[in-house]
Amino acid sequence: MDRAEFSDRIQKEVILLDGSYGANLQIKRSDARAVEMYNIKDPDSVLDLHKAYVLAGSDLILTNSFSANPLKLKMLGLEGLFEPINRAAVHIAKKATQGRSWVFGDISSSGHFAQPFGEPSFEELEECFSQQALVLFDSGVDGILLETFTDIKELKAAISGVRKIAPHIPLIASMTFTEEGRTVSGTPVHGFGILMEDLDVDVVGINCTLDPKQIIPIARSLMEATSKPICVQPNAGKPITIGQESRYDLSPDQFRLYMEDSLDLGVSMVGGCCGTNPKHIHELRLLLEIYHRSETKRLVHPRLFVTSRTYCISPAPFMIIGERINPASRNDFQKEIAEMDMRTVIREAASQEQEGADVLDLNLGIEKGLTPDHIRKAICDLDRASCVPLSIDIQTRELRETALREYPGRGIINSARITPKSLEFAIHCLKQYGGLVILLGMGKTVPDTALERFQLILNGIQEMENAGISRDRILADPLVLTIGAGNKPKTTLEAIRLLHEQGIRTTLGLSNLSYGMRNRSHINAAFISQAISAGLDSAIMNPAEKIVMNVLDGSLTLQGKERENTNIGVDDPLIRSLLHGDLHTADRLIQEKLETGRKSDIGQSVLGESLQEIGEMYANGTLFLPHLLMAAQTAAPIFDRLNTLVGKRSRAIGRVLLATVEGDVHDIGKKIIGTVLQSGGFEVVDIGIDQSSQEILDAVLREKPDIVGLSAMMTTTIGKVEEFSRLRKEVHLSIPLICGGASLNGELAKSFGCEGYCANASGVVKLCKQLLGKEVVPFD
Repeated sequence: MDRAEFSDRIQKEVILLDGSYGANLQIKRSDARAVEMYNIKDPDSVLDLHKAYVLAGSDLILTNSFSANPLKLKMLGLEGLFEPINRAAVHIAKKATQGRSWVFGDISSSGHFAQPFGEPSFEELEECFSQQALVLFDSGVDGILLETFTDIKELKAAISGVRKIAPHIPLIASMTFTEEGRTVSGTPVHGFGILMEDLDVDVVGINCTLDPKQIIPIARSLMEATSKPICVQPNAGKPITIGQESRYDLSPDQFRLYMEDSLDLGVSMVGGCCGTNPKHIHELRLLLEIYHRSETKRLVHPRLFVTSRTYCISPAPFMIIGERINPASRNDFQKEIAEMDMRTVIREAASQEQEGADVLDLNLGIEKGLTPDHIRKAICDLDRASCVPLSIDIQTRELRETALREYPGRGIINSARITPKSLEFAIHCLKQYGGLVILLGMGKTVPDTALERFQLILNGIQEMENAGISRDRILADPLVLTIGAGNKPKTTLEAIRLLHEQGIRTTLGLSNLSYGMRNRSHINAAFISQAISAGLDSAIMNPAEKIVMNVLDGSLTLQGKERENTNIGVDDPLIRSLLHGDLHTADRLIQEKLETGRKSDIGQSVLGESLQEIGEMYANGTLFLPHLLMAAQTAAPIFDRLNTLVGKRSRAIGRVLLATVEGDVHDIGKKIIGTVLQSGGFEVVDIGIDQSSQEILDAVLREKPDIVGLSAMMTTTIGKVEEFSRLRKEVHLSIPLICGGASLNGELAKSFGCEGYCANASGVVKLCKQLLGKEVVPFD
């Protein structure tokens, strides 16, 4: 199908998708390793379900290929059936619709985080989704839906993989969010929408986890972040058990009632996720038949934002771009980078964030000796440290593209000259990877006058707008030149004023002004005050220069403005070093404690308590998963050294065995739980994914844990939790069982006989302590 045709129809009417496949097919039979196998083993059941959705009124039918990507099928031992499963999925759907409904290929996540939090690289994930898209596209789908993604970087890889194969078909990109409006990896819904605004997708969506009522505020935030059509596919409430079957608690008419609110928001596509069936979709069709689409204009907020995985930063009222990740004139720093040692990169990132930088300029110095692996390492290490957004100050074409491909957000491209070659490359990068660009007020040379620079920048903006890049994605740099070489700062100030009057956002490299001069901070401070008065919006500068920062804030105050503090604000140096992956500083601080205290007390009373405080900050939403993972990783070698010093391992609060149940290959949630438990002082034994009840029992008898924790993400696998619960009682095994996953809830866990339920990772430490009746055990 042509994208223009799709766009035209979605502007005129609300498109109705179908509902769940997994649970509805599983009701019919339960002997397949994955519901996608029904395409081969029981195609008639799939065909009947598709037909039911068509009869219910669905405008768009999804292929039964949700988990049929190469990585997931490999984990299930079904990799040899990859192509037959996907081709059959399209064939059955097209046979059912007979042209009455669109058929979109359904692609979900791989079940892994992308690097740095998981094993697959961006390229491996891109290839995974590209392979599935190729088979689906070649089999004749009308479009592609990417759904239930929780990792923004994996979704970015999926979009890229699909577009390599099918650049001209409609593409919907949907993520899953908690009630707090973030993915499990910490990405805010606003940041998701802002990035999707740039990328080559036609519709932006939210699906799974939330019911129709819970999804409303999340959808509202998404609609403020992007002008693209919005799709919502909530669950049919929460899961419950009826006999031996699992159902969801919202009836079709209740589902319809709640979905009216989504329509009132102005969403363009509606459908159902877990727990919905053709009856739910039919009720939506009846609703749409009497629904009159509102002509109310959507209030999309200004889109000049930059994002990282966890941060979403606006330049208003002023954006500070930290300049110190730059090895110029720092030979030791340049040598570290050449050896792929990013410790100073991380240290400079952490300190600049603490000093008040909103964005960090990433410049790795002399690029001639650098490879894509150097760039990949720097971006991944900064992502792991959960730093603020980045300005990518890398000029070599291959290296810049590597950085932008790896970057899990909407960064800044620093920079582009106003020449055909430079503009062409900048436009390509902006379209392919998203982001903003710093547009320099120069071509091959720097114009002498403010008016010439102003006019040149306007010409550059016009070129970008002609190529489809809106001016709200451009920061103009009128160039501040060194006054020691006789340049006049008044020229820059006048250019700022001219640009400001045209509503064009501006930035500049502040330190260039005073290069080679005495009292540089005083000169920079005086200039920044004048520049802000002229309308400057941002500066690449050193946030450690207190006089400059104070004058900057004072200048904003005189204009009735105040910068928002975006850093976490941690005062404890040990906690700060753990959060930013600064092993050297953390180790030094622990060594100082060892010189004044008992070795047997330091581990739990100092390091352990610091990790517990970090865990509490995570539970309170002060920090996010990347911070938690970084802290745990940084602390691990210090714990090992302390254990060696005292001659034995620390005594953990308890031992927890974790597993993902049979038929389920989702690993992300389980790993998060494991990290949180380890940070809280528990020993964790993770036996992996797709574990049968007997395999879990054997592991329990072998490992002798204090608690068993089971993960079941899909409706089709939650019954395995109850199966193990029964099995442990049959063998008279007295051990607490806890469970968690997107398709579970407290009532369901209780009905399965579990002693606890984890709605999210933040409360698991407290739950396990309560189950064991233990307080913190001193390190000894």
